[in-house]
Amino acid sequence: MRVATTVDDREPAGVAAAVRDHPDVTEVAVDRLSAGDLVIGSVGVERKTPRDYVSTAMGRSGPALEDQVERLAAAYDHAYVLVEGEFRDFETLRTGVSPASIRGSMASITARHGVPVVPCGDLDGLVDFAVRLGRKHVEDPSSRPLPTGAIASSREPTTKRMYGCIEGIGPQLAATLYERYPTVEALLEADLAELTEIEGIGETRARTIYAAVRDDST
Repeated sequence: MRVATTVDDREPAGVAAAVRDHPDVTEVAVDRLSAGDLVIGSVGVERKTPRDYVSTAMGRSGPALEDQVERLAAAYDHAYVLVEGEFRDFETLRTGVSPASIRGSMASITARHGVPVVPCGDLDGLVDFAVRLGRKHVEDPSSRPLPTGAIASSREPTTKRMYGCIEGIGPQLAATLYERYPTVEALLEADLAELTEIEGIGETRARTIYAAVRDDST
């Protein structure tokens, strides 16, 4: 599924360029937005660099982040604050604000306003995540309940638990998959023929696994 995107005209030119370069974006409009920096369907995004996040969250310069988040949540069905950086980037800013205080601010905004704050790495990662959010909020989510026992204990590795959530894959087959492909990256390298060599996986189930890890089902 491909989406149209609007970028606020006050954003740096590189933001619109990154959006245009995304393969799942059909068209990009640059216009003045009443709230947020990016709009994809019903999703509004406030983009922040780590330094901008600290400045606005702590009221040091520009509009207060709380006010921006309130306007964002009021304007769009789904609102997110996406940070063009990682948690570790905040530690190198030398702003005098502790990393714990920054994480507390992110948790507070998420809990109080229902607007998740998500560090996304670089600009391309932020744009990709925003586009995926726009797609996912349009696509019909599956209403099929997870099969009983599909998710192993929380003490199990995350990858193994994820395999258990694939349709038709129970705990035993998830364990077999995990033993052969301990990372998602390893599973991505497997083709259909290789998957069907595993006991308990026929062509239909192999196609289900293949699509699940590549998001081909959407």
